[in-house]
Amino acid sequence: MRHSVHRAFLIVTMVMLVQYGFGLPRFASRTGAKCQSCHLNPSGGMLRQAFGEQYGRETLPVQNWAKDFDFDDFSNLISNFISVGADVQTLFFTQQIPDTGTGGGSTKNAFFQMQGDLYLNFRPAKHINVFIMKGLYNGFEAFGLISILPANGYLKVGKFTPNFGTRLDDHTTFIRTYTGFSPEQGRPELTGAEIGISPGSISVTGGIYNSTDGFGAAETNDKAFLGRAEGMFTAAEKFHFGIGGDIFSHVNSAGLRTDLYGGLGSFSYGGFTMFGEADIIRSRLPGKTVNGLVTYIEADYVITSGLEFLAAYDFYDPDADLKTGVQSRYSIGFDFFPIAGIEVRPVYRIKKEQPVDLRNDEFNLLIHFYF
Repeated sequence: MRHSVHRAFLIVTMVMLVQYGFGLPRFASRTGAKCQSCHLNPSGGMLRQAFGEQYGRETLPVQNWAKDFDFDDFSNLISNFISVGADVQTLFFTQQIPDTGTGGGSTKNAFFQMQGDLYLNFRPAKHINVFIMKGLYNGFEAFGLISILPANGYLKVGKFTPNFGTRLDDHTTFIRTYTGFSPEQGRPELTGAEIGISPGSISVTGGIYNSTDGFGAAETNDKAFLGRAEGMFTAAEKFHFGIGGDIFSHVNSAGLRTDLYGGLGSFSYGGFTMFGEADIIRSRLPGKTVNGLVTYIEADYVITSGLEFLAAYDFYDPDADLKTGVQSRYSIGFDFFPIAGIEVRPVYRIKKEQPVDLRNDEFNLLIHFYF
């Protein structure tokens, strides 16, 4: 019965709930804009373009405070052919330590530097970009982007994270962690090429990459493949909705194939936004195939200028044929943008595991600096 409910939930999510990746997904849904409207990267996230900078400085913060602190002529352009950007995220967390039966549970707290990314983009010619991202730890992306194909198309070649699923800034979400696209689980970047077109409201993307990457070269001859189609539509003023699906297939370093089948979507009306993703994780093990399911849903509401309420739900079932290993996470909190370039996000998270609940809830306070 449990598996039937979650399979039904997957279908409903795929049909009723698209966002255009990272930076935060609700902003894309709220504006009805595509990734490249705000970000240089067609997959979303990282370096912001003029509209993204303007939205982050004029729309998000508390309006009266923003006017007092903002630069009239701020720009991330050093010149017509060089631009820079950065994201710095510091997390303070308090987490319950499960009771192991040796004297009761306790708590731990610490500061953690989640992100420290520097972006640099060069434009050697019109519609040609050479982009480099260097992370605080080992992560980096480096690719060339050619935006001269028909139907607003592009070709991206280099080392980067494939355009699968929802690129959230929270690397701990189950849809990033258990699909292999979170930097907390290793290096999600692969070397290869993506090509995409965006005729009107529709976007279609395809990609081929090394299935596993070593340091600068492939570890095997195996290749990974991506297919993605999505659309963002405006039904009325301030009412936007989208729907999409994607597939990603790769072979890991142990020679085991994993296929990801995803559905994602969003809708937004006025100050309310909801988006979600559901993925089937099909792992082909020796002698058997394991089907897992991972989902994420987030709802956001603008309380007033600069302050938003958010609630989210994560779910992960590693094997639909077993009754163990299921995890759920409920998050509730606020997003506060006092002035341009600063975000403060307090969130409380309740975690549930089956068959034994570990009692490992946590409180997170995220401080984010960006430009």
